[in-house]
Amino acid sequence: MRYYPVFLDLNGKNCLVVGGGQVAWRKVQRLLTCGAKVYLVAKEVLPDLQKAINDQRVVYLGTEYKQEFLQNTFLVIGATDDEALNARLSKEANEANILCNIVDQPEKCNFIVPSLVVKGDLIIAISTGGKSPALAKRLRLEMDKQFGEEYTVFLNLLGRLREMIKKQIEGQKERQVIFEKLVYSDLINYIKNKDWQAVKQCLKEIIGKYFKETELETLSKDSLL
Repeated sequence: MRYYPVFLDLNGKNCLVVGGGQVAWRKVQRLLTCGAKVYLVAKEVLPDLQKAINDQRVVYLGTEYKQEFLQNTFLVIGATDDEALNARLSKEANEANILCNIVDQPEKCNFIVPSLVVKGDLIIAISTGGKSPALAKRLRLEMDKQFGEEYTVFLNLLGRLREMIKKQIEGQKERQVIFEKLVYSDLINYIKNKDWQAVKQCLKEIIGKYFKETELETLSKDSLL
């Protein structure tokens, strides 16, 4: 395995995108979703990118890339069809020990971006090590159907339950048993079918002795909103 799988916390980090086309816009959207501070260099920009600039969600640095733009930059993405510029970006970013991705050119990257299935906080990353983006896309489409929006709701519910259980139950082993019972229960199917009564009953069976019935009822209804 050549690549080390990792999820980066980009919240508040300076990220530079070079390019103003559709691919650049997709990269910018993902970075903004992650809370990054996005800076853009592009000779021309799509209307969506221009709107993001006008709304001050993206800082436009101009039409020409300069090495000084790498100062205090955490991550760089090159999304241009200019081979010379892509090579320069790769060289200068690597020399500065900055994370660098040149779209569709893994030999110029020090990290590659996986294909993603995103259901709220559930993120499934798929990578073929750059050998077959087409296969990664196929797997993403298949898994996107397999993991529906019920997983978003289920994970939100588990997150709330985790905080409640940690406050209520001191023993780590006891908490672990409960967490596993929740995960391996039929809750996900009940949520998919929007059967809040079944959700409530399932929660009652697993954690009923620790919480009031009104708390479980509130959790059950909220999880299906």
